[in-house]
Amino acid sequence: MKCAGLCALLLMTWLNQLPESYGNKKTIQNLDFKNETMKIQQILEGFTQPPLELVAETFDLEVAPLKLEVVNWDEFPYHPEVFVQIAYNDDELFLQYRVNEQSVKAEIAKSNGRVWTDSCVEFFLSPEGNDVYYNLEMSCIGTALLGYRKKGEPTVHATDEQIATIRRTSSLGESPFAERKEQTDWEITMAIPWKVFFKHELTSGSGMKMRGNFYKCGDELTVPHFVSWTKIKTPQPSFHMPEFFGGLEFE
Repeated sequence: MKCAGLCALLLMTWLNQLPESYGNKKTIQNLDFKNETMKIQQILEGFTQPPLELVAETFDLEVAPLKLEVVNWDEFPYHPEVFVQIAYNDDELFLQYRVNEQSVKAEIAKSNGRVWTDSCVEFFLSPEGNDVYYNLEMSCIGTALLGYRKKGEPTVHATDEQIATIRRTSSLGESPFAERKEQTDWEITMAIPWKVFFKHELTSGSGMKMRGNFYKCGDELTVPHFVSWTKIKTPQPSFHMPEFFGGLEFE
């Protein structure tokens, strides 16, 4: 009886530690926001510019989603459901976001425009793990902003030609639209050439340790929101805080 009771206790403890499911996959959960680190796997090795449909299928089969769970500022409590998947090969960094939110907006059509005011997902990357980083911000229809910045200094934006090399496809299409105040599921898949990080000479992420963060925002939606992977400890909303980036280890 003692053995049976102990086994039951151990089984319950194990079950309580299992991550929640995402379809048929397990999701990556964040239990400690102080020192987050995630491992990023390589996919589609040997493929040059694989079709984005193949990238999406490979994500579904091979890459566990990360749920963005942190609502950083009490005055903006709304928390849309957001999952991100990230992987890479020698030529490109792959990202896929899946979002369910109570309204969507996509009014910005020009590259390097104010995409953060629309339904927007973002990825910030510091290749050297310091206060120099890139901010890639993309609306729900794939309008993109890409900047390079050292904290506290002005942003240097990528050119339209550089941004055009980022391949992307959205379930909401690519035509701008005014805010739709209805519950909406959408997803966006993107392939980012390593060379688009224009102040560095990155040929692949393999074996590298970088830092970064993932975000979802909508500054000018009816209900603004600011969700992230790691905790940001500032009085007011700001994603440009490399000191709160998490670790990214490219396997």
